Amino acid sequence: MKFKHAASFAFCIIFALLSTGCVTTNVHKFRMTVSEAPEVHGANTEQKAHSGSWRFTGKVYHNAKKNVDITDNTSESASLDKLFDKKAEFKSASYEMGGDDFSGKVEYLRKTRGFVFGGGLGYKDGLFTHVTLGANFSHFEFGGFFGTYALYSNVEYWGETGEECGDSDSECSFFSDHSYHTYLSIFAGMYAGLYFDNLFFNLSVSSYEPNPKIEDSDLNVPGIATAYLTIGYRFTQQFEFSIGGIATIVDAPAGTNVGVTSGISLYL
Repeated sequence: MKFKHAASFAFCIIFALLSTGCVTTNVHKFRMTVSEAPEVHGANTEQKAHSGSWRFTGKVYHNAKKNVDITDNTSESASLDKLFDKKAEFKSASYEMGGDDFSGKVEYLRKTRGFVFGGGLGYKDGLFTHVTLGANFSHFEFGGFFGTYALYSNVEYWGETGEECGDSDSECSFFSDHSYHTYLSIFAGMYAGLYFDNLFFNLSVSSYEPNPKIEDSDLNVPGIATAYLTIGYRFTQQFEFSIGGIATIVDAPAGTNVGVTSGISLYL
């Protein structure tokens, strides 16, 4: 008898699930502003062994304004809702990037023999922190870094959800938002530098993936990678100036953007 009751109960549940229509979510528009990945580099000179240095950096940026279509590269993260045929379809999704911008950062670098380690705290469309580990020699340096990036983004979206949305007889509920949000991501990268007397050259490549949400649902969106190629000159032991180019690549069709940057650094 217990088996019959259990089988009957299971049959009722299966029947109820099968008789329930497919719940779909149509996101008709999703747009968010994104920033280039933060820049990190080494000491820009041969640092003395067993020494530490504080650096304060301010930079300005100009990138071409661009809207990047990421519709085919955006999806809702896997969740239990998908087990019950709740699917999200994106009609239009895009990144808005570029324009004039600035950044500021304070960091500390410590050298023990040939190795350098340190960390930094900065702002570029949101706060970011990083840890650096590398090697510093007489005329070149290289290393890697990783950290967190709290991107402050302007997000706009609207859509509808319900059973058989899009049919004339369907009853769907609408949702929308247009406001600023902060999304925490992991960013990481590598750098390499050459220096001769007071002249230095830097290449820094870093990347991150924004973590936006729609109605408390996580989204999978394309990653963003940025390469900085700069040249600079240290006028004194405490002051340097740099200028260079920027190339930002989004993991989506037509996702490349270019720009320029310049800045100053003070050492203590």
